[in-house]
Amino acid sequence: MPRLTRSRVAVVLAVLALAGPAAAAATAGSPDDAPSYRVYPVATTDGEPGLGYDVPHRAAVYGAGTTNLRLTWDAAGRMTSAGASAPTSVTTLDAITFTDQATSRTYVSQLVGACSLMAYSDDAGRTWSPSEGCGPGALLDHQTVGAGPYAAPLEGVNPLTDRAVYYCAQNGFNGACARSDDGGRTFGPAVDAYNTPAQGLPYGGACSAIHGHVRVAPDGTVYLPNKGCGGTPTPNNLTNSEFFGGQPALVVSEDDGLTWSVRPVPGAHDPDESDPSVDTDRGGRTWFGFEDGTNPSETVYGTTSAAKIAYTDDHGKTFSKPYDVSSGLGLKNVQFPEVVAGGKGRAAFAFLGTKGVGDDQHDGFVGEWHLYVATTTNGGKSWTTVDATPSDPVQRGCISLQGTSNKTVLDDAICSQRNLLDFNDITVDEAGRVLVAYTDGCTGACTTNPASGSKGAAGRVLRQVDGPVLFSPQELRDRVKGAAVGARR
Repeated sequence: MPRLTRSRVAVVLAVLALAGPAAAAATAGSPDDAPSYRVYPVATTDGEPGLGYDVPHRAAVYGAGTTNLRLTWDAAGRMTSAGASAPTSVTTLDAITFTDQATSRTYVSQLVGACSLMAYSDDAGRTWSPSEGCGPGALLDHQTVGAGPYAAPLEGVNPLTDRAVYYCAQNGFNGACARSDDGGRTFGPAVDAYNTPAQGLPYGGACSAIHGHVRVAPDGTVYLPNKGCGGTPTPNNLTNSEFFGGQPALVVSEDDGLTWSVRPVPGAHDPDESDPSVDTDRGGRTWFGFEDGTNPSETVYGTTSAAKIAYTDDHGKTFSKPYDVSSGLGLKNVQFPEVVAGGKGRAAFAFLGTKGVGDDQHDGFVGEWHLYVATTTNGGKSWTTVDATPSDPVQRGCISLQGTSNKTVLDDAICSQRNLLDFNDITVDEAGRVLVAYTDGCTGACTTNPASGSKGAAGRVLRQVDGPVLFSPQELRDRVKGAAVGARR
């Protein structure tokens, strides 16, 4: 398999994902068998970053808050940062940055409630064009943007483009997605994706209102990941519908967003915390990574969780047994799962993990969090997990994923450390290297003081420097050639 030139020794444990009923086992791995990474500071102080990669321009576009930056690296690994903010990047509620690598078009979305301000760039953020921003009915919060080919029923629907762009948002009860047929300039009306009567029970009304990032597979299938479907209503239903129990699920459209189906992962559990993440490799295998855990009751949170990933080869109709890539390393709680897929059978799964045991959604939790990356290059037969920040904690103490609305007279101890917000991001560059955008909430004295809490949100990008990459040599050649063609459209 292709490798990057080795430049340092990684701190590594290999997690073997056994394909039978036996639990995944952790064993010491050879440094030559694992990727290693380098951390780059980014000049932002906002949580939930976005990260796209423009292959022809060999540039990453990083976004957080109102700031977008164009990041490039030279042969020695030195990073250069330049301003790349869109004219629509003004103070709003949420920010999303996404790059469609097939067309090299980067989208920046700034939520304004009923819609979003949006612009797109075909030159890694040097120039921008305006977009309508959303489609009628796609509102209110937690927007996401994705793009990909049309599925068979609408292939070639518009002669101006062969790529559909999707804008999805949640309204406090369910999520809806609108499709653009002109490269993101305008959008049609939104279609409800879940919690609709047409889907029947239990999934017609028992999915979390909040979804993760929309992704489109190479065959045009659209995936909207949901942290939990099929549970029962909880007292935490304040501004967003949440449920006790249920399972992480893929909400799937096989007809270009016209209809949707809810497909949960058998044997998975919803702790009602982090959004899950999904991506599809070039062989058509879809990888679904999620936080797995159980809560003792509707009002009592669980004390452990694990990073698990399953795959499906039939659009979520069936799934592999979920593989635990974290517990074998002694990790007891995880947050912020982020998945990116590459060539056939290759994927990476980034997450925050800690050995601390307890309820990490309330003040008083004790734990030191690091950023981990798990990688498979053999179709999920084995995974290698790396502590990518071994000497620099990302957070100490709790990580709030309950927003601010759930702090009530009945529960006034919800985690006060809301600095990381809701998610990280992950992508892959022209050489198949994994890049992760994350927020560092533990800087200064917090880095070395276990008694310190976390505050602030320092921007960081993690970049792979060696080890197996996510594309074979032939796939890399095809990828660069295809991106160059897309950039000329």
